[in-house]
Formats: sequence, C-alpha cells, structure tokens
Amino acid sequence: MKPDFNAMTRKELRAYILEHRDDTEAISVIVEKIKADPNIHWYKPEDTDRFPEIFAEHQKCREDARRNQENQ
Repeated sequence: MKPDFNAMTRKELRAYILEHRDDTEAISVIVEKIKADPNIHWYKPEDTDRFPEIFAEHQKCREDARRNQENQ
C-alpha cells in the first residue's frame, strides 16, 4: 500500500522518490507542491538576459529568510 503523498512534506516526498524513482504519482504530487509554493519563483527562458538581477533577488530572499529564522 502506498503512503498518502498529499500528507507528506516535500522533504518526506523527496526521500520517498529517491527510493522509488519510478513512482510517477509521487513525482506528480511533489511537482504540484512545488508549484503551489509562493516562495518559489518561475522564470521564462527569455529571462536569461536578466540573470544577474534575478540572482541578486534570489540571494536577497535567502538572506531575508535566514534572518527571519534567526529572529524566531
């Protein structure tokens, strides 16, 4: 019997998928979880010209998240 993928965290799903690489249902669930995450930004191929700007934004978000964790 398969686990309840929707109840699993992304970390748990990742571990499961690494052990069950052919389980397309689990892969679909983790993709949907990633797509639903408001902290993940999706970029278009034409955004490659903006890579330095995008990278700086990413670094700032990571630094802000780190500071927030330290302050909790």
